[in-house]
Amino acid sequence: MSGFNGVSQIDRNSPVPLFLQIRQALLADIRSWPDTAAQFPTDMALAQRFKVSKMTVRQAIDDLVEAGLLERHRGRGTFVTDRAFVEQLDPVLDIDQQYAAAGHSQTTRVLSFDRRAMTERERKLFGPQLGETVVHIRRLRSANGLPLALDERIMPAVIADQAGFTADNAAQSIIARLRRAAPLARAKWQMSALLADKDLALNLSIQQGAPVLERAMTYLDPKGAILLTGRSLHRGDLVSCAFELPLDSGDLKGLQELTRGETA
Repeated sequence: MSGFNGVSQIDRNSPVPLFLQIRQALLADIRSWPDTAAQFPTDMALAQRFKVSKMTVRQAIDDLVEAGLLERHRGRGTFVTDRAFVEQLDPVLDIDQQYAAAGHSQTTRVLSFDRRAMTERERKLFGPQLGETVVHIRRLRSANGLPLALDERIMPAVIADQAGFTADNAAQSIIARLRRAAPLARAKWQMSALLADKDLALNLSIQQGAPVLERAMTYLDPKGAILLTGRSLHRGDLVSCAFELPLDSGDLKGLQELTRGETA
C-alpha cells in the first residue's frame, strides 16, 4: 500500500482509545501520501491492517474527514486532500490568513494569561530598564478542530500594558498589538526538534514522546532591545514550516526592509 509509514501495531493496553491511535498512524500516512489522485485504503483494508473492527476504523477516518485531511466520494472511495498544514514563515507572516486561504478554519484559545516576576534569565534578556515583571501568555491553536500548536509568549509587563494586552484579546495577533506600543525592527527564529512531554501531549492530543517542532523566537526594537520572546510548539505529524529566502542582493535588501512587518 503506497504511502504507508509502516505502523500497523496499536497498543491495546494504552489509555489512548484505539481509534485515536489509528488516527495518529494514518496522519503519518497522509503526510507522506504520494498522489492525491490515488485512492486511500478502504475501511476493510485498514481494519485488517490494525486488526480492529471496521467501526473503530470509521471513527478514525470520520475524524480525519471532519478535519479536512481526507475526503469520501460515494462510489469512488476515500482520498487525501491537498490542504496540508504548512506555515510559510516570513517577516509579514499572517497565520490566520494562510490557513483560511488553504481552506482550513483556525481558532486560537488562550490557556493562560499571567503576570509574574522575571526569572534571572529574563532579567538578562530584557534588561533592567523594562522592570521586574513579565506577562506570560499560553495559547492553543487549532485548525478544523485539530490542535496544531501551543504558543508561549513572554514580554515585559510595562510593554504589555502599553500595548493594552488582556486575557480577552490575547488570542488575536500578538505582534500586531505589540507594534502599537513599540517599533519592531528584527525577528530571530530558531527551529528545533524535541519530544512531547506530558503537558504537550495533553494539550496537542498526541502521545507522550511524539515528535514536536519548536520555533523559538525573539523580537527586537531598532536599538536592539528585546521586547518579546517565546516559542511555538507544533505537532510534528501535522504541521511543517516553509521558508523562502532571497539569493540576490536586491531581494535581500527588500527582505531586510520587510522585517518591519509582523508575524504571529
